[in-house]
Amino acid sequence: MPILHNTYQGVAKWVPLNTINMNIYLFPTELEAKCFRALCPNAEVVISGVGMVATAAAIASIDRRKHLLANDVIVLAGIAGTYAGGVAVGDVVEVTSEVCTDLPERFRQTYHQKVYHTSLRRVCSNTVHACGCEPLNADIENMEGAALFAMSEVIGFRAVEIRAISNIVGDSFDKWAVDEAVMALAVELKKFDDEK
Repeated sequence: MPILHNTYQGVAKWVPLNTINMNIYLFPTELEAKCFRALCPNAEVVISGVGMVATAAAIASIDRRKHLLANDVIVLAGIAGTYAGGVAVGDVVEVTSEVCTDLPERFRQTYHQKVYHTSLRRVCSNTVHACGCEPLNADIENMEGAALFAMSEVIGFRAVEIRAISNIVGDSFDKWAVDEAVMALAVELKKFDDEK
């Protein structure tokens, strides 16, 4: 049964669930990608760079090369920080909404996923330029997610965001559990890749 997924310039696209053409795995840094590359050496991995601008530019470059379609998937994967009392460090989650909290409130836009792609815990995230923003009802924060969802709306591909929690927001970097988070992320991404 087809599902209504994304709209581009107001035109709805119905996408059969079993017609995904390709998965592209987008990581902000090579550090976040290394374990996944080892587990899935044939997967297509792109390193975007950190932040919304780098992410949007990377996706535009992918689209220019591959002409992304509505049944193509870009999986944005990386580490993220959890707000105290939210998700546990070491957990892997699927992000289902993003808001750019650095913008003045009147300019903030929240992006919502219309379809869930995994059985992972679903969370709301803030996309930030620097660590330590107020939670504003979000569970976690990262630096790229809103760009993924915005580009998905414009181009029309399927967007999936999977994050492993490496730290509590506000902790100094020496307290982050980066290696553990990156390995947990790779294991969950391999499950996702195996199901395509």
